[in-house]
Amino acid sequence: MINKQILIFELSEQNFNVLETLLIKYGYSCKAILDSDSFEKLQSDISKYNLIIVNSHITYVSVNDIVKNAEVDGLKIPVIYIDSSKEHNKNLLNECFSAGIADYIKKPFNSKEIILRVNYHYEQFYKLREYKIRVDKLAHLATIDQLSKLTSKMQMQAILKHKINYFKRYKTDMTLIYLSLANIDKLIGIFGLEKGERIISQFSKVLKSSIRESDVLARWAGSDFIILLPNTGIRASEFIIKKLKTELSSVEMINGHKPELAFGITDFREDDDAQEILERVKYAFTEAKKQTYGKIHIA
Repeated sequence: MINKQILIFELSEQNFNVLETLLIKYGYSCKAILDSDSFEKLQSDISKYNLIIVNSHITYVSVNDIVKNAEVDGLKIPVIYIDSSKEHNKNLLNECFSAGIADYIKKPFNSKEIILRVNYHYEQFYKLREYKIRVDKLAHLATIDQLSKLTSKMQMQAILKHKINYFKRYKTDMTLIYLSLANIDKLIGIFGLEKGERIISQFSKVLKSSIRESDVLARWAGSDFIILLPNTGIRASEFIIKKLKTELSSVEMINGHKPELAFGITDFREDDDAQEILERVKYAFTEAKKQTYGKIHIA
């Protein structure tokens, strides 16, 4: 059910009731703001409203303050001013539109006109809000891997490029780690693909909880992961990996099976680009998988 909520700034409860009675017939739910205290209490909760109607004669809050607080998450809730003055006030009209209101209704007016304008601005804002939700969701899908809920491969590639530029400018240590749940194929063969995906998801949670807040963790492919360690040299990274390996190796993934891990490590170098760093860390990982002890290799 669509939430059609309108905020109404009025001088009195009686005036509010007149508007509310009209709007309820068309499926709108209304809330009254009748003084500055009500406005102050409302500000943190204004985002749930789809439209604002203001009696032009109120003095307890300015049009600028109303419009300013009507901006939520980059969208402006439409504000309609209703002017019941008998005489035209050009200064008030200029002030309202300069502040950014969506519409201005001047007396004489009738119920049909108010409803038509309310419907128009509500529908435009609803479409805009739905479009923003879709765009935000697509952006989220592009940056977050949906199985592991970690940083996506595409997002990590962008982060790597940024960190390479940062490294070249400030000469701070940067290390990249490539690791894999090496026995995932075996586990999938035993328990099936669906259980295998659950294992990867569970392992991702444990891995994320085991690294530092400053580190960037991404699922690269399958059961392969990349960790970017800023302000960390090779030797410090090796110590971190040994500690990480100990913590992860003790985790039971399913029916007594524990993760078998391999780690490749490399650092950023002066003439590196993203492709060179990735090729080097993958080579280190491949060499780590060949080892019978430790399964950690530095390139």
